[in-house]
Amino acid sequence: MSDTIAAIATPRGFGGIGIIRLSGDRALTLAQGIFDKKIDLPRYAYYGAIAIEGTPIDTGIVIYYQKPHSYTGEDVVEISMHGGIKNLEMVLNFLISRGARLAERGEFTRRAVENGKMDIFEANAVLELIEAKTEKGVLLASSRLFGRLGKAVEVVRNKILEVNAKIEAVIDFPFDVEEIPEETLRDLLEDIKSDIKKLITSYKASRIVFDGVRIAIAGKPNVGKSTLLNALLKFDRAIVSEIPGTTRDTIEETIDFFGFPVKIIDTAGIKETSDKIESLGIERSRRAIETSDLILFVFDASTPLDKEDIELAEFTSEKNRIIVLNKTDLPKVLTVDALSKLFPNEVIIEISALLKEGIELVEEAIKKKLLNIDIDSILVSNKIEFELLNNTLTHIDKASENLETGMLDLVSEELREAEEILSSTTGENISQDILNAIFSRFCIGK
Repeated sequence: MSDTIAAIATPRGFGGIGIIRLSGDRALTLAQGIFDKKIDLPRYAYYGAIAIEGTPIDTGIVIYYQKPHSYTGEDVVEISMHGGIKNLEMVLNFLISRGARLAERGEFTRRAVENGKMDIFEANAVLELIEAKTEKGVLLASSRLFGRLGKAVEVVRNKILEVNAKIEAVIDFPFDVEEIPEETLRDLLEDIKSDIKKLITSYKASRIVFDGVRIAIAGKPNVGKSTLLNALLKFDRAIVSEIPGTTRDTIEETIDFFGFPVKIIDTAGIKETSDKIESLGIERSRRAIETSDLILFVFDASTPLDKEDIELAEFTSEKNRIIVLNKTDLPKVLTVDALSKLFPNEVIIEISALLKEGIELVEEAIKKKLLNIDIDSILVSNKIEFELLNNTLTHIDKASENLETGMLDLVSEELREAEEILSSTTGENISQDILNAIFSRFCIGK
């Protein structure tokens, strides 16, 4: 018999509705103890009064989900009440006083994994869906929620089992089973490695979808960096002035950019200065440039190139860059041809940030440089998943090494290790440490 857990499943605060969730063998009994209607049928919405020891507290809807046809695989009851704070707390505390236990972080979903209702990949997708900041994040999380990675992993696992079965047959029955050519085994192992590598390589793209990218706007003072920031954000975030050095510190803002979270950083103009406060801002700007995924390197079309431009070009030479020639609404002194000599083979875009001309070209260039990602190709998006697959690949690599020395028993052992890692993703054999790492990130009630 499993103990019965309870928690408020909706965010704390005032709203239209608040939900208390129960899961476990006594879920129905406990819910019936506070509800004035007889709960006979599963999946039926009962409306009635919710009371504590005969004192009405609220009205609400109670739904009973009979095991195994529930989220956790256990008996589950969800009590929907008015979205207050105290009324929900009073009912929850009473349920706990009658034998329920307050659920731990992510315990409802953890029980779903342990009862075979979902694998750890789908559990990770639940949290990703909740935390998604953009439309692309929602679409990726929802695609993973329907078991795409689990199905792909099962294909790899079955291949490992098939190869190992052939090897073990040769080892156990050397006189009855025909020996498998080494080249055939090598090809089979390479095919498995290829499948795993395809899964692993999608991890980096997934982090862009969920975590986003950092873009620094760099350039000497008064080239229009803050004006460009405001144009990209579509609202005035930075103070704009004709006085050089108005921005003395970094300004950061995260936006939903073509469905991806993008942090844009306006940096202070980098120059030599004796001002201590300004020096701190410039140093912070240098760090922002060094840690960004892309630099929008801004030049002023109305002024010629100078020493500061050249030094900053050298400082950012190893970075991914888009060259932006701003202030094209003013008489031109600096041209695209001149910049092309300093930045051969790099993207150069002419804009007027003040008039918001050419901004869409900058946006498209950013998208092409960083965000050309096919959501459907991403399967792995969690560090735990990445490490599990990497460990699996390590064992397959060792199996290949042992094959070269003719040690079939060691090849078989490495394949068993690899298969055990993949089989653990269903929750049947997974370690408690991994489960703890996954569900410690969840909220109570999920």
